[in-house]
Amino acid sequence: MEIKATTRIYGIFGHPVSQSLSPAMHNAAFEHLGLDCVYLAFDVDPRNIDKAVNSIRDLGFCGVNVTIPHKQSVMAGLDEIAPEASMVGAVNTIVNEDGRLKGYNTDVSGVLRALHFELEFVPQDKNILIVGAGGASRAVIVAMCTGGTRSIAIANRTYFKAQELSEEFSPRFGDIGFSAAPLEDAARVAQMMEQTDIVINCSSAGMGDIEPLRLPLDLLDENCVVYDLVYKPAVTPLVRDSRALGLKAESGLGMLLYQGVDAFEIWTGENAPVEVMREALSVSG
Repeated sequence: MEIKATTRIYGIFGHPVSQSLSPAMHNAAFEHLGLDCVYLAFDVDPRNIDKAVNSIRDLGFCGVNVTIPHKQSVMAGLDEIAPEASMVGAVNTIVNEDGRLKGYNTDVSGVLRALHFELEFVPQDKNILIVGAGGASRAVIVAMCTGGTRSIAIANRTYFKAQELSEEFSPRFGDIGFSAAPLEDAARVAQMMEQTDIVINCSSAGMGDIEPLRLPLDLLDENCVVYDLVYKPAVTPLVRDSRALGLKAESGLGMLLYQGVDAFEIWTGENAPVEVMREALSVSG
């Protein structure tokens, strides 16, 4: 890849960000399409996030992705926020349109596309069980609600956080049933498991050395599917145990891919080379 004075700059803001797979994915796509672009990773201290957002304008960056812990704090410095990002309360993609910054949340469309292509799952009229109540859960909730789901149950170790999410989103989507439960309530979680069409892990459980989820997977209907937003390791304990029971299950690499695909297409107006980006992720991961 040749870097020139005309090369358009894209990147990712995070802290830490050294582990990000996004540079490999996007640079592979730029090179495949012959675009004069480069994608870089920027480790931005939370104390400097306002300056970093302003630098997008000042330095003429064409766009950036945003990851933990900046997805909410960047919003104050933007000129416009897309509807799905407003609903989530977080931005993961910023576009610089002649100095005007617009924020998107492609995690919403990314998870919908991942579930469709990886698991042949669509949320229309389905019952959803979400484990976890952090930022990732918010994007998944919005995705499922805009996809026409019937109900959303949220289970979390800290019960009040699950309850807060349920109470926040329930009035916005009045036709969808919301409920919450502590993960320690075995009877309630078992009831949720028996009634769900998909289990989506939005927590960090099973990532690296973090203890994996202990769910009664044997209670799931044979047609239920399982999706784990964790993508390191590629086959998480939740995915492994689900597959051992004959259930369709995938890790979160697909969501990482498709949120990146959508960001790429927003930035460039080009059709993203999905398989090239997938291969770059698999090699880098």
